[in-house]
Amino acid sequence: MVHAEEVTRSFGGTRALDRVSLSVRPGEVFGLLGPNGAGKTTLVRILSGVLRPHGGKAWVAGLEVAREPHRVKARIGYATQEASVYRDLTVEENLLFRARLYRPKEARALAAEALVRFGLTPYAKALAGHLSGGWRQRLALAQAVVHRPEVLFLDEPTTGLDPLSRRSIWELIHQEAARGAAVLVTTHYMDEAERCHRLGLLFGGRVLAEGTPQELKAQAKARAQFLFAPGASLEEVRGWPGVLEAWPSGEGVRLLLRRQAPRAAGWVEVEPSLEDVFVLLTKEAA
Repeated sequence: MVHAEEVTRSFGGTRALDRVSLSVRPGEVFGLLGPNGAGKTTLVRILSGVLRPHGGKAWVAGLEVAREPHRVKARIGYATQEASVYRDLTVEENLLFRARLYRPKEARALAAEALVRFGLTPYAKALAGHLSGGWRQRLALAQAVVHRPEVLFLDEPTTGLDPLSRRSIWELIHQEAARGAAVLVTTHYMDEAERCHRLGLLFGGRVLAEGTPQELKAQAKARAQFLFAPGASLEEVRGWPGVLEAWPSGEGVRLLLRRQAPRAAGWVEVEPSLEDVFVLLTKEAA
């Protein structure tokens, strides 16, 4: 449903994307995980037909994006980091406006369905500008899918939201995947990445690894030791031979140790988090 092959893009002398390849299947939530500046938004803009690549190709819903960007835009839903709603229109008017752009004959029925499905009915007559951040983001997501797109691109859809609002948005995202849509979500929240079926770890414009959260953790465990040193000081641990990274954690220190390096007495092995995996991969890439 979504396929990128060796996609490259530069801005001046900066390589924003360096031969990026990935695929997203129907019914799948694919997470593009990376820090700010990794190239996530650039890739989404290319896949949605907003930006042209300088190299490589991309296909969305069976269409080559660079050749048919207008047809691609008619088949996708796209929600940006900032809730893209008209604040001086009501919730219902926002949904009607978006639905009429894609399916004018069914717009009213589609808007009514989205109000119910996203729990927005009590706010139908409220101005979008009067909604809280969480409800405004919910409206932005409803707008992105009101026309039932085959592919959904969500660029950091939960930025700035509280944990309960973030959880609610993710529930709605998985509902779209269950409907059969191919969903690509960008995020820099490691806990959110656990909610995806598969992940691509993007750093410096390159995909460092791809797989399910469990597969990525298994790959990392084969390359490094993930340990906890109870009662140890950060300075002591960082001076140990083979330590790749160390940071305070509760009553001790968490650390990454080279696979073959000896560990100190009392250090215990722990399961890596996705944050641990990401730290390891970025250290290796650097």
